[in-house]
Amino acid sequence: MRIALLTAGTRGDHQPYLALADELRSRGHHVEITATENYADVVRRSGFEPHVIPFNSAELLESPAAKRGLSSGNPLPFLQIMLDTVKIMAGERGAQMHQVLSEACDSAEVIVSCASTLPWAMERREKTGQRVIGGLPYPLERTGDFPSSFTVKHMISSRRLRLASYWAFELAYGIAYRKMDRRVREMMELPGKPRNPFKRIREDSIPLVHMVSPVLLPKPADWPERSTVVGAPVLPAHMREAWGEQTVDPALTEWLDEGEPPVYFCMTGMPILDPTASCDLIATVCRRLGVRALVTVKGEGYPRGIGYDRDLYVLDSFDYDRVLPRCRAVVHHGGSGNTHDVLRAGLPAVVIGVHSDQFFYGWRISALGIGADFPYPSLTEDRLHDALATTLTPEARDRAAELGRVVSAENGIRATADAVEKLTADVSA
Repeated sequence: MRIALLTAGTRGDHQPYLALADELRSRGHHVEITATENYADVVRRSGFEPHVIPFNSAELLESPAAKRGLSSGNPLPFLQIMLDTVKIMAGERGAQMHQVLSEACDSAEVIVSCASTLPWAMERREKTGQRVIGGLPYPLERTGDFPSSFTVKHMISSRRLRLASYWAFELAYGIAYRKMDRRVREMMELPGKPRNPFKRIREDSIPLVHMVSPVLLPKPADWPERSTVVGAPVLPAHMREAWGEQTVDPALTEWLDEGEPPVYFCMTGMPILDPTASCDLIATVCRRLGVRALVTVKGEGYPRGIGYDRDLYVLDSFDYDRVLPRCRAVVHHGGSGNTHDVLRAGLPAVVIGVHSDQFFYGWRISALGIGADFPYPSLTEDRLHDALATTLTPEARDRAAELGRVVSAENGIRATADAVEKLTADVSA
């Protein structure tokens, strides 16, 4: 079978799709995969030649202006990021993106699409009749069980308000992306006006396969049959090398051997404006708690290496499979990949959400009793100290270890490949 995997965005979008491409190829399928410019080399190192989308997610999420906006707590900067994306895609690069996606899908029997490319894929389905499946690392379907984390940052108790949050997000998304959708229809020579993508998912019965652990996302009773939850997305060990994470620096091993397991702080997904002050805050909190800190960072300005009386080690990356089991807890931004990796390692966590699905994963970590969560703009020394104090309790550690054993038995990538094969076979029959 010929399968097109359409992904774009951050690492959290690319990593599960690369693992899925590897699994599908191992089953004898022909796979075409897309990648944005900043992840094209990772895809190549993984053994695939990507169709490169002329877009770099760092343009919108990692620029100084974006970091200032996302760290402010004001919802307008995230809306501005959406509008900036539309502006880029509705211009010349939109036509280039359309060409790239079209080439990836030309001979495909089925298209598996991430959230950001799904509106385009549904237009393509209308044009060609190709099968389209949404492959998602977070929930998008409406439910009364929890609100849309793309609209609100905190859990709300009212079921009616939870459902209303989806209505608000779908309306805002439809308005923001209408211009781009209209342009796509023009390029595909499709008649009529664009439909709201979320309404279209429901009306056209697009299957949504959620590559999420049922521990984190028990399937809501009000979800339709076409929406499934298949399990944790596991990155095969042999693919760690493509991300530069297959080795462990001997200096890190030596530092880990020196003392008690550290708290791991993953700061790579947070909009840090002052790197030195960020490390100072971490060192101060850990000193108050009597623990060491292992910190991964991205960008310039950080005091990399061992410092703060050897109680803090700052580096760019490491092999999660080998190092996470040597940690006692994790502080991270709540991306799907990080959340699953940390839980699979049986570790409690503090989730400091920055945007979108990260808030959902924070809610779930808190609700499961294996950590705490709060939005990034609320980050202070005392807030982080108190959240970590809660997370480092024996009860949270034991509960995380228990759930980690459950999640470790899952393989959402294999289950997603099974779903793609079954859904395609059902249509063919």
